[in-house]
Amino acid sequence: MTVVGTAARVAVQGELGSYSELAAHEYFAGPLTILPCPTFAGLFAAVAQGRADFGMAPVENSLAGSIQPVWDLLAEAPLPIAGEILLRIDHCLIAHPGARLEELRRIYSHPQALAQCQEYLSALKHAEAQEVYDTAGAVKMIKEGGRRDEAAIASAQAAVDHQMAILAENIQTDQRNYTRFLVLSHQPAPPGTGPHKHTLILDLPDTGRGLPAILAAFTGQGCEVLKVELRKRLGRPWEYRCYLEVLAEAEAPALKAACEEACALAPGLRVAGPYAPGQTTIARLHTRG
Repeated sequence: MTVVGTAARVAVQGELGSYSELAAHEYFAGPLTILPCPTFAGLFAAVAQGRADFGMAPVENSLAGSIQPVWDLLAEAPLPIAGEILLRIDHCLIAHPGARLEELRRIYSHPQALAQCQEYLSALKHAEAQEVYDTAGAVKMIKEGGRRDEAAIASAQAAVDHQMAILAENIQTDQRNYTRFLVLSHQPAPPGTGPHKHTLILDLPDTGRGLPAILAAFTGQGCEVLKVELRKRLGRPWEYRCYLEVLAEAEAPALKAACEEACALAPGLRVAGPYAPGQTTIARLHTRG
């Protein structure tokens, strides 16, 4: 958690009641103004243009993996990373008051939420899952639609906000369901003491052949490698993009030396950070003013 001196404006992808909004309330102390954005690109633009002080962007889920559009934006429209938080995700099946489970024919949610609840959804033979832009937005949509045979997967907060009924709780495939959010800002956070995380983005020109040497550059300097992910660069023959996260002292000579080695192997290395490793938390229900 961080403390801001004045009310912070935080951009999130999705509606009020989304997990991104819940993560923002757990991360920041003090009053917040939440700026809902329909897309991740809109979230990044809100921060870059100064309409928001911070952005809360999900990058990885413990069950469904990386959220690739956010990683792509970190590469193509980079913003400094000021922090992170890991939020426990408890999905609810939400429908109109009085609706019964056997009545449902369509269940809406964000693709990540549907992937995290795949086992539960597979058991509902009579209902079809459909992707929409947001979890809380799915609840808003079915409320406005007024159909008792439609439901949504979202947070308990979204059910409370829209006066809808929760038919089932904790429907994710595994209870160890956490999403990691990055806090985006206009400028890097001041480096603190102790090991900090650093997110690095590298473009590899030749099928990832240089990746072992890049990893050796960091491990050889005593940096702990926390994440390695390789992704094909679409439209670029044999080129890959590597997302790498390491733990090291913020201004240590070892980190600087490792980055210089890596840059010689993959020109255009971008580093976001340093930022303190995030805490794991459980979202609380909030009363709207």
